[in-house]
Amino acid sequence: MINRLFTKNIRQFLFNSILILFFSYDFIVKVIVAYTDFKLLYNYVIVFKVIIISLLITNFDFKKIRAKYLAPITILTASYIITQLSAYQFLKLEDINFNGYYFLSSIISILFFIYLEYKQQELDKERVVNGFLLFMMINSVCVIIGYLFEIQVFESYFRGNRFGYSGMLLYHHEIGYLFFIAIILAYHKIKKRTTVFNCIGFFLIFFSSFLFGTKKTIFFTLFFVIFLIIQNLKNYKALITYSSIVVLVGLFFHKTLNSIYNTYYDLFYNIYVNDGFWSSFLSYRNDLLFEKFTPYLSDEMNLQTLLFGFPIFNNHRTELEFFDLLLFFGVLGFVSYFLYFKLLLNGKNKTSYFLVLSLLFGSLFSGNLLASVNAMVLLVITLKYINPKNNLYENY
Repeated sequence: MINRLFTKNIRQFLFNSILILFFSYDFIVKVIVAYTDFKLLYNYVIVFKVIIISLLITNFDFKKIRAKYLAPITILTASYIITQLSAYQFLKLEDINFNGYYFLSSIISILFFIYLEYKQQELDKERVVNGFLLFMMINSVCVIIGYLFEIQVFESYFRGNRFGYSGMLLYHHEIGYLFFIAIILAYHKIKKRTTVFNCIGFFLIFFSSFLFGTKKTIFFTLFFVIFLIIQNLKNYKALITYSSIVVLVGLFFHKTLNSIYNTYYDLFYNIYVNDGFWSSFLSYRNDLLFEKFTPYLSDEMNLQTLLFGFPIFNNHRTELEFFDLLLFFGVLGFVSYFLYFKLLLNGKNKTSYFLVLSLLFGSLFSGNLLASVNAMVLLVITLKYINPKNNLYENY
C-alpha cells in the first residue's frame, strides 16, 4: 500500500513537473557544453526524457486504449523497425545511434499524448502552465542579460559566430517553436485574467524574442501580430493599448532595436547577395536538398523505402520537415502524423488550429518540429489548457 502510494506520488510529481524537468536538464547540458570540451551529443538529452516518460507511463494498461490512439505510434514504429532491419548490414554504429535518437524523439510526445488523454484528471494544468511561463519569464531576463553582457552560455549559437541569445534554452532550432507556443499561452492568460504579472510576462517573452537571432522566431512573431490584430479587430481599446506599448518600447529602445535590425540585415542580406534568395531564406537548406537529399532519394528509391523510409538519415536530412519526414518514415509517416494531428485537434477551438497550422507551416522551411520533444510535449499540454473540458476517461 505504501509502495503504491509512493509510486503514485512520484508519477504525479513527474506529470506536473515534466516541462520544468525537461528545460532544467537542457540548461545543465548547455552549461556543460559551453564551458567544457564535451560535444553536444543528443543522447545526453533524449535518454533523460525517455526515462521521465517511461517512469510516467509505468503500470499504464495500454490494452484499454482505443485503436485510433495507438494507430499513429504503431505505424511509426513499424516503419522504423522495417527500415532498420532491412538495412542493418550496411548501417554504421553512428547511423544506428542517430536513427534511434530520432525515432525516440518522434514518438515520446505521442506516448505522452495518449497517457494524457486517459489520465488528464491527474494533470494540474494551471500549475504546469504557470510553471512554464515563469520559466520563460526568467529565461527572457537571461536573454536580455546575455545580450547586454555578451554571456556565452546564454547565446543561441554558443559554439558559433552568429548573433542570437536564447537564455537557458538549449537548441536554437526549437527556440522559435517554444516562443510561439509560449506567447500564445501568455496571451491566453491575459485574456483569461488581466493582471500586472500576466502582462509583464507577456511583454517580456514578446520583446526578448527579437534577441533570439533566428528567422523562425521573426516569422512566428509576425504570425502572432497578425493573429493579435484579427483577434482584436472589434476591440479597439485592446488594439490601441497593445500598439501604444509596442510604440513606446520601440521609441525608448530605438538604438538597441536598430542595432539588432542591422545585425539581422547584414547577415541575411549578405547571403542573399552572394548566394541568392533561397539560400538566405532557408539558411542553405536548399543546398542540402539538392546536393544530399535528392541524389540519395533517386539512388535508393523503391517501394519499401518509399513506404517505410530510408535508412541513412543523418547524412541526407535537409532540416525541412516535409522532406525529413519522407526520408525517415516514408509515406506512412505522413499517414501517421495526419492521424495524430486529427486526434490532437479533435474538438479544439480556432486558436488551437491557428497554433498547430502555424507551427507546421513554419516547420516546412526549418524542420525539427516533430522530433522536438520539448515543443511537441508543450504543444500537447497547451492544447489541453486552452481547451478546458471534462476528461472523457475519468473512470478509466
